[in-house]
Amino acid sequence: MTLESSWKTATRGCLTALTASAFLSGCAGGMSMPSRQDPFSGLGLPQAQAGYPDLSIALVASVNTKATVDLGHRNLAGKMTDDWLKQDFEFFQRHFGKVVHAGSIPEAWAAGVDLVAVYDVYEQSGMSCKYDETVVFLLPNGAELDRVRGATDTSMLFGGTDWLRKCVGDVQSQLAAGITGSKKLREFAQNKTVGIPIVVQKPSAPILPDILRPSMTAKSDESAFAIVVGIERYARIPQADFAERDAQSMTEHLLAMGVPRRNIIHLAGQEASYSSLKKYLESWLPKNVQSGSRVFFYFSGHGAPDVGTGEAYLLPWDGDPAFLKDTAYPTKRLYEQLAGLPAKEVVVATDACFSGAGGRSVLAKGARPLVLKVDTDPITAGNITIFAASASDQITSTLEDKGHGMFTYYFLKGLGGEARDASGRVTAQGLQDYLKPKVQDAARRQNRDQDPALHGPGSRELVRF
Repeated sequence: MTLESSWKTATRGCLTALTASAFLSGCAGGMSMPSRQDPFSGLGLPQAQAGYPDLSIALVASVNTKATVDLGHRNLAGKMTDDWLKQDFEFFQRHFGKVVHAGSIPEAWAAGVDLVAVYDVYEQSGMSCKYDETVVFLLPNGAELDRVRGATDTSMLFGGTDWLRKCVGDVQSQLAAGITGSKKLREFAQNKTVGIPIVVQKPSAPILPDILRPSMTAKSDESAFAIVVGIERYARIPQADFAERDAQSMTEHLLAMGVPRRNIIHLAGQEASYSSLKKYLESWLPKNVQSGSRVFFYFSGHGAPDVGTGEAYLLPWDGDPAFLKDTAYPTKRLYEQLAGLPAKEVVVATDACFSGAGGRSVLAKGARPLVLKVDTDPITAGNITIFAASASDQITSTLEDKGHGMFTYYFLKGLGGEARDASGRVTAQGLQDYLKPKVQDAARRQNRDQDPALHGPGSRELVRF
């Protein structure tokens, strides 16, 4: 299979923003005039290359993009999809001297390019479309050189296909500005031009391992709702490695478990701010959840303790350990909000820790780690089941070779089928019995202790195969 054909296989149908709802909304637009185009559009005038004519790149579709492709391919008209793909490839051609497609990172380096560009597309639509594209540029030694992101949150009402063009145009304008304005890309190109040697070390394995993909396929349940939060790069504090990949994989599992995509709020990076977390937990969920609903809440990122009171907090993207009461979300408040919903069942899983001693836990500058246990005890309610990544005085860490948080990796492995019982079910206790020894063993190999905890009914059925 050629590099180009493998890319096309991976990315065909990439733009899921063209959902059925977009087509329906176009009908509401009446006989509106098409949006104004560039006067030279379609007249054959060559476009000047703005960027890096001396650099070659290989585009690799991320697992997020592939998942978006799968959904888009089921919903889109083929010609409109192909038109977008052609426009997308031409976008990169305008910025780099040579662009090739590749199906994996090792395949990309085999093409002899200067940089690998991992292309990440994600879309979440309802009455508005949250659509973003990210390009992560990798150096020949596997390190990340830079990442550029474009995002939009655009109303679909009365937009028709013009809405689509604006959506994609806005995002790609942001990408173009980020690429041309990248200091790191510019320095890399200049060093190559003046002959500074660049040592090419082809990685023996992909830089980003394949994200966990679910094996179950459940019937869609319109009464199920979820909030999934993953924050890797914070505004003020060190990053939480692989947290956003954890959350993406969790989203894929929830979709496979029957939670409709429109019922999943997926917050990542800057979108996972304190205000966003608060509004979806305290306004969106109460307005949507009914007496028969299932609710899932997942968080991957940093936690923090209040050194004065011992209270535990989840840190959103803009959280500040020095001002927890103003910028972070208390776990006690989280449990109160979820336990107060009329849902028949609520499942919570947090891949964070609250000891302040490291891992996915941080402290205010100058503060010392706590010796006493942090108060992380959840509110006990009959409808809520809580999985915690570690005991309150421990840290939770990652599996570098898997590209995930340690707790999340085994949680999803178990949820995906490895924890099923003889009747084909995965229960809360069955999942706990599977993942706890796995996490404990992996943590010991890192010379530390990590004991995942389960609170609530162990008999609750999570998945049936």
